Amino acid sequence: MIVEIVDLGVWGAASLLAEYDPCDDAIRVNARAVEAVQRALGAEEAERFTAVAIEHERYHRLHPHATEARAHAHARAICGVDPVSYERAIRSVRDSHR
Repeated sequence: MIVEIVDLGVWGAASLLAEYDPCDDAIRVNARAVEAVQRALGAEEAERFTAVAIEHERYHRLHPHATEARAHAHARAICGVDPVSYERAIRSVRDSHR
């Protein structure tokens, strides 16, 4: 498995925070999301966000049919951080740049 931080772009009104690609066995974390967290919360939180995103996608890798809630719970248990807080921070940064 590889992990990359790359620009995943946007999907309509939503931003893709991270994805697991089973074809490449790769987890990709959106560089735009990392930058948004860093602007809103600082470099240390951006590192934590990246770890949370990776754990969330690792769960999807191991459990392909799992719900987002289950993947969030796994990431929270491993990293001790609520993934939803990052989603709010990213949305607030994105909304402020419209």
